[in-house]
Amino acid sequence: MSPDAGVIRQTIERVRRHAVVVIAGESAAIGAAIAAWSVPTGLIVALLFALWRSRAASRRAIVRAIEHANPDLRNLLVTADELESGALTSTRNVHDRVLHDAAMAVRSVQPRRVVSMRRLAWLAIVSLVAWATAAALDARRPFRTTASASSSRTTSTSDSDLKVTVTIEPPDYTGLARSVVREPVTIDVVENSHLRFDVEAAAQPVSIEIDEKVQPLTRNADGVYEYQATATRSGYALVAAAGRTRMMPIDVTPDALPSVRLRKPGRDLVYASGDATIAFDAEATDDFGLRSLALRFTKVSGSGEQFEFADGEVALSLEKANARAWTGRASRSLKDLGLAEGDMLVYRAVATDARPGAPEASSDAFFIQISSLGAAAGDAFTLPEEETRYALSQQMLIVKTGRLNDRRGSMAAAEFANAAQELAVEQRMIRSEFVFMLGGEIQDEEVEAQQSTELQEGRLANRGQRDLRAATVAMSQAEKLLTAADTKNALEAERAAVNALQRAFTRDRYILRALASRSQLDSSRRLTGAFSQASGWQRRLPEAPENRRAAHLQSLLEGLSELEHGRGRPDQDVKSALVVLARTAIRTDAQSDRLRQIAATFQDLADAWSSLGADQRAQRLGEIGRAIGDEARSVLSDPPVTFGHER
Repeated sequence: MSPDAGVIRQTIERVRRHAVVVIAGESAAIGAAIAAWSVPTGLIVALLFALWRSRAASRRAIVRAIEHANPDLRNLLVTADELESGALTSTRNVHDRVLHDAAMAVRSVQPRRVVSMRRLAWLAIVSLVAWATAAALDARRPFRTTASASSSRTTSTSDSDLKVTVTIEPPDYTGLARSVVREPVTIDVVENSHLRFDVEAAAQPVSIEIDEKVQPLTRNADGVYEYQATATRSGYALVAAAGRTRMMPIDVTPDALPSVRLRKPGRDLVYASGDATIAFDAEATDDFGLRSLALRFTKVSGSGEQFEFADGEVALSLEKANARAWTGRASRSLKDLGLAEGDMLVYRAVATDARPGAPEASSDAFFIQISSLGAAAGDAFTLPEEETRYALSQQMLIVKTGRLNDRRGSMAAAEFANAAQELAVEQRMIRSEFVFMLGGEIQDEEVEAQQSTELQEGRLANRGQRDLRAATVAMSQAEKLLTAADTKNALEAERAAVNALQRAFTRDRYILRALASRSQLDSSRRLTGAFSQASGWQRRLPEAPENRRAAHLQSLLEGLSELEHGRGRPDQDVKSALVVLARTAIRTDAQSDRLRQIAATFQDLADAWSSLGADQRAQRLGEIGRAIGDEARSVLSDPPVTFGHER
């Protein structure tokens, strides 16, 4: 660095330090002025002002401020700074001359002239006046209220005999500490956390409502009403004691599955021989902690009726950065994996977190194939020939059904039935694709039965067509058996379908969408017939069902309107109406953050109603009405398009 460049940088840095001090003083003065009325608000405003003014302390802003305070420079400092930073280029002689002239000019720069302290002085005076005013007002009243009553919980003296303490014990595997919250506004917990409610109430009876189920409470040995629950989904807890209530929305954060990714190879591979060595690299992350990371594969070998599936696992060398981030690596040759010509290996990384009984999370699946022709098999287990694809899909379904049948004794009845129904859905999808492949001429199972009878009577001579239709009948039978959770007999029907498919594909070459010789189209009948019934018909869209969410929001607005126009009602009646509105809001959608906040605001207003004046009551009701109106507009501005799923 040349001496001239050093002089310029020192001058800019000296002015920048002065600017930072002035900005810090201005932020402190503004924050102190507002803190005289609300300390948290003052801190927030001071921080925001400092962030906004920090742009004035950047190098570019300082250079321009020096130029503005010293017009004699005539952009000389700006040019020198751009040459020094590389924004401008010039010959060496011009570069040195500009830096020398700029260094001589900035020696007389005074930071106080560049960054004035006049605004800091005025802000300090305003801060002193604000604190003096706040002190004078405090001396004239025994206590202070918060600046925003609508955003804080106000507890009236009439509710001082109803106190709620919640003890939160997160699941052990999360490693989170046990916490105790007194008079909570919102209960934020992790899924499956244990909650214990301790209620102190002088009046009886005492009850608690969770997930729309009301439970009466009894005193324990310490004279406290106690209730325990496990938080499985978001909702609310409503404690009631002789007309007094306390509502607490419960926000449950689900334990997410691990995120798994295969970094290497991370793509499909085709090799001409089995001599290659492949490096596998997998990574997994979780929000609380991982339990396992592995590389699983399914080897597909054979052809025709001899397709075989073999599952396996490649041992990974694990590197644990911490409990939540793992990396696994392994290197294997194709010979070690037992791959030969025509074989295919489908692999993926799987991981589980520390949650007991948690399902596995899987990465994207990729395949490795040995093909001397260099042709890939296609997606997953799909083979090039369209017909064999369906046989292979049916064969894979047999493997899955067999695995499920072997695990029947170790699974609960409901879990086994659900797994069998999922396989039934998969069987139906395979059959639907196969029927589409045939041209879609099979309409229902009765037609299939009639045609299978005709085939048995020899009325259709094409033996390949007979086997194809026999396969569809067997698939339908397998679907019914899987729906009934009869996996043993479903296996026999699935194998019968595969056998019929293979007979059709090996005995006769059945061409898709080909017409039999007796079914040729008659061109003379084209565009003939009566068209009188082809006009006048109009499609009528089904009427959309009522939007339950919008109806509830309308009920909330109507209830607010009744409260605003029903002045003079007893306070106890108004409190009861507000509690009803709070329940309506939380039951509309317990998963909505906005509706949970509206419900809590209703409850706050019910608790503080007796201690509020008429203007304060009207103001709080107006704020709630605006919040409900915003939610209603967001619902009605985007009408539901999936009928039957309105909330």
